[in-house]
Amino acid sequence: MADPLGLLRHAVAEHSLPKLLSSSDPFGPVVDDIARATHLAFPADPSVSPLPLSTQTRFVRKAGPNTTGGPIDLRAAYFCWICRDENVAQYIALCGEKDVVNLTFLERASLVTWLEGADEQSDYIVSDAGAAAATAQVVSEPKTAATTTAMPAEGAQMKAKMKVKKLVDPRLERTYARERVLFNRNTALRGIKQTDFSYVRKEAMESFMRSHNRSAPGAHQRGAPHDTSQRGASTVAAPAPSSGPSTKRRDPIILLSPSASSLLTMSNIKDFLERGTYVAAPPSSSTVNIQMINRTSNRLGQIRFVVVDSCERFKPDYWDRVVAVFTTGQAWQFKLYKWHNPHELFQKVKGFCVTFSGDPVPESVRAWNVDVVQVDKVHRFRDRETVEGLWDVLEKWMEVRGWSGRGKATM
Repeated sequence: MADPLGLLRHAVAEHSLPKLLSSSDPFGPVVDDIARATHLAFPADPSVSPLPLSTQTRFVRKAGPNTTGGPIDLRAAYFCWICRDENVAQYIALCGEKDVVNLTFLERASLVTWLEGADEQSDYIVSDAGAAAATAQVVSEPKTAATTTAMPAEGAQMKAKMKVKKLVDPRLERTYARERVLFNRNTALRGIKQTDFSYVRKEAMESFMRSHNRSAPGAHQRGAPHDTSQRGASTVAAPAPSSGPSTKRRDPIILLSPSASSLLTMSNIKDFLERGTYVAAPPSSSTVNIQMINRTSNRLGQIRFVVVDSCERFKPDYWDRVVAVFTTGQAWQFKLYKWHNPHELFQKVKGFCVTFSGDPVPESVRAWNVDVVQVDKVHRFRDRETVEGLWDVLEKWMEVRGWSGRGKATM
């Protein structure tokens, strides 16, 4: 039988994400929700049939005060991988929502590190030597004549495998059984999210230079004579003292589709989301590259959304703030996104596709985890109801992921 963890690791190495299926048919429809899926197909290994998500893996949890020891199934292992960028609170909430066994922080870190190939061993993954030791224990048990004569065809194959296992040196098995992976403080504290903090160093250097210029001798002395020959230029160039600490709001981000066929653009998104009215976008391209949408709701309180149609200037931590993506069903939109695969993207963020009522919905949108919002072509008084329905879906999604009360949080 194929090794589920080995197949999953090979799929990660080949950048070919497995597909969730609702049956064992490899050509069956793809399912976006892991709660409705029953099998997992591996495009990187087409010769392997889809495996049931209930298949036990070699990842064995250690029993603890709040955890039950034993192997985890393929569903928990795959869900841990696709949620590798979520924080602990979001991961636990998603596990409860999808009815998946949630792993502890150390278990997640160990499994994700092993799947991405950074480590060749894990304290939780049973090695082949461990499996051999378990098989040797089965071989050592006496067999009765009745069980020998009643052995089916698959039992004969198992007997042949057991005979091979007997050739393993017992002393070597005992050594492997006591083997453990040594790690230092760096590997123990290593997180599961890779974040580039190079921009922090640049901002810190700029802040230091501004502070140094303000504190230079004679820069702010009242009544001191100015030496225009040596210090005049630097005095003029010195920035004004800061009125207080810089505060940046961690506002949630909404990404629009830059496609020309999109009903919502930077020129009409504010009318739609904030005023509840759809206004046809002008044919000319808009010069506005950012919009601020103010929203007050019972779930999230007073919160401000940042709306953009491009992620070219995104810093790495901006992706933690993206809560919604509007799409027209064209996959090229996600080329520069952190998650290029639409199936993985719409597990991380909420997806919407806005169309006119009566217009056909793109087939790609039906295959993704995207909500279709239909706008009436004629009656504008129905726009408010449509927009409020969209906000209700998005706010529920954000509330589950801990955005409640974070509208005015600072960075």
